Amino acid sequence: MKKIIKPTVDCVFKAILGSEENKPLLINFLNAVLGLLNRQKIKDVHILTPYNDKEFQHDKLSIIDIKAIDERGNFHQIDVQISVYQWLAERMLFNWASI
Repeated sequence: MKKIIKPTVDCVFKAILGSEENKPLLINFLNAVLGLLNRQKIKDVHILTPYNDKEFQHDKLSIIDIKAIDERGNFHQIDVQISVYQWLAERMLFNWASI
């Protein structure tokens, strides 16, 4: 029996775009999503640890699906959400501010 693997499941998404062996897919994904053309296109990325460290003892550890930096020094954070929660905007702002 065949099983369908959903690319929006965390571990599948991370395996597809967050691994060194699939780095060209991540580069193509970023260029497509960001609408980068010609000279603006990202040519290389370095995949970083997905953890945003705590600054204070009582802070919450946040984990991004994929975190990378391109050859120009621009940071990229990709986090797949399949549901919109009440606190999603705050989470996005917090994660964005961490870079």
